Amino acid sequence: MEDTLQGKGTFTASQLLNQKNVTAGASDYLWYMTEVVLNDTGLWETTRLQVNTTGHVLHIFVNGNWMDTQTSTVNDPGFIYDEQVSLKHGTNIISLLSVTFGKPNCSGFPETKETGIVGGPVKFISNKLADTVWDLSKSTWSYKVGMNGMARKFYDPKTTNGVQWKTNDFPLGGPMNWYKTTFKTPNGTNPVVLDLTGLAGGKAWVNGQSIGRYWLWVFSRAPSERFYEVPRSFLNNDVNTLVLFDEPGFGSHGPFNVSVQAVPDRSKNFKKWNPSCSS
Repeated sequence: MEDTLQGKGTFTASQLLNQKNVTAGASDYLWYMTEVVLNDTGLWETTRLQVNTTGHVLHIFVNGNWMDTQTSTVNDPGFIYDEQVSLKHGTNIISLLSVTFGKPNCSGFPETKETGIVGGPVKFISNKLADTVWDLSKSTWSYKVGMNGMARKFYDPKTTNGVQWKTNDFPLGGPMNWYKTTFKTPNGTNPVVLDLTGLAGGKAWVNGQSIGRYWLWVFSRAPSERFYEVPRSFLNNDVNTLVLFDEPGFGSHGPFNVSVQAVPDRSKNFKKWNPSCSS
């Protein structure tokens, strides 16, 4: 994420664009980035950042630091982020990562519905002078589609991608963490599942094959939704590679309670794992 946290995208526009049009189905993720030059620290050093989005999830970064993550619901996307941020004298980098979860349910003409931070507004609201607003909606915005780790195929054990996986002292909090481990194929012919207890939301791969997106935090409350089936056709005869991209980083225990097991007998073939990490 170093490039996007520094405000570096692949193209620019002087408006906040429709995420669906920009990504064109290539990714659920779109970065919106802009620079703010602050000369008057007295007025804007502490301010509220307000972002109006029609997406499902918004990750907020200021000067490379993660500020917050907020979500809506799957069936009713869109919300207003409004929280305090601190700015510095000189150039400040605002990086907003918008995430969508597909098209709206139970509504007509989904192709006409805009997504992401399209139109905004995105603005600062001064804490020191009432009703003083700095509207960033028409600023020069830099854009980038997708996540670097997915573009570099961190999830594929057959790909030489140059990623350095840490085996200890890796973060359990904060967003955008990649975890990797190995597990042995459970014996028998019963269905195999991932138990993703302790994680928040993201994507999972086994041997480079996508298991899909998981979202245990906010969107999913039923205990059964922590289990995700792994087709036995994805598994090797012996050792397999599991890769997780944990997006919001709000899991209660990180990846350490994740397990792979055969069902219905949960007392057997239960494996705790020791992950490595890349963020």
